[in-house]
Amino acid sequence: HRDLHSFPTRRSSDLGIIDGTNPDQREQWLDGIYTDQVLVVQYTPAPAMHGPGAPTSSSSMPTVMAGMLETLDIQPGHRVLEIGTGTGYNTALLCHRVGADNVASVELDPALADSAGRALASIGLHPTVRAGDGAAGLAHAAPYDRIIATAATDHIPPDWITQLTPGGVIVTDLRGSLAGCILRLTATTESDTEEPPTEVDTVHGRFLNLPGAFMPMCAHVDQPSRDGEYWNKIVYDHTNPHQGSTKINPVLITQDRSLRLITQLHLAGRRLRGFLRSTDDTELSGVALDGSWFAVDLQPDRDGLYAVAQGGPQRLWDTVEVAHTTWERLSRPSIEQFGVTAHDNRYTQHVWFDHPDSGNYRWPLPL
Repeated sequence: HRDLHSFPTRRSSDLGIIDGTNPDQREQWLDGIYTDQVLVVQYTPAPAMHGPGAPTSSSSMPTVMAGMLETLDIQPGHRVLEIGTGTGYNTALLCHRVGADNVASVELDPALADSAGRALASIGLHPTVRAGDGAAGLAHAAPYDRIIATAATDHIPPDWITQLTPGGVIVTDLRGSLAGCILRLTATTESDTEEPPTEVDTVHGRFLNLPGAFMPMCAHVDQPSRDGEYWNKIVYDHTNPHQGSTKINPVLITQDRSLRLITQLHLAGRRLRGFLRSTDDTELSGVALDGSWFAVDLQPDRDGLYAVAQGGPQRLWDTVEVAHTTWERLSRPSIEQFGVTAHDNRYTQHVWFDHPDSGNYRWPLPL
């Protein structure tokens, strides 16, 4: 993209910002562009954050983009809706596959939408690019054969479902504040007549073994966190904690994706920041928006137990313990054994284990 030099970039592992318009940084910028890394391209000022602020837009790892596009199974002529335009790079790939006239893309930030539109136009691509809330989709250009979201959501927005064609596909990163994964959903319909269905009311599908971790979808440009998450305003009381111990190795929670997902499901929509290692790497901690918190030692005592302290309205580590019990009961399942059924309102959506009709293990959305 000739106009992409207007986007400064920062590699996920770097400390500094690389400006493509600076001749002294041009080679370093190109090196970042052509590596398989996440590139942050926008920061938004955030309370209690130093430096440029919170990252609010990025160009995903090329391998993740390729994996999602392959999963989307787009064919020439398909109508495609993209949620999260960003730089427009993924939009360009969609245009190459199905034709720019068949691509619509929604970006929350009008400035990003404008920059991406100009970058795409500079190489002769003119898809529909609009600024707006991605959860609302883009009704005037619907229906779509495929919807792909490059921002994380904690449920399936009903407008995405109703804007699909029968048999259409959604690929998105379904994620709570603690865990989630890329999900592929297929539209199903219910009809009492022999006529072919024309409207979609339900989607279902499985999680994929494809890491996502996209930035959360928001409804406001100036809010870098998930809607309603104001972590700097929470006060945590550590004066009289509950003290205990656990047999669970806390490192296991940080390493196993399915255990993190089950823990997220047991949190039932509660917002949690964790699991965070201390600067001296001696403990793992987590905090919730309601003022609850926990801290667990990373090293066991002589009996093989890990010390736990927790406080606030709810005992968060107790929830981790219950989630771990479920995980063991399910024989330490893989991510692909979980799936989602979502109807066209956010209050009738759930995660299931093993099979959509299984009634033994079912957790409501949002994550």
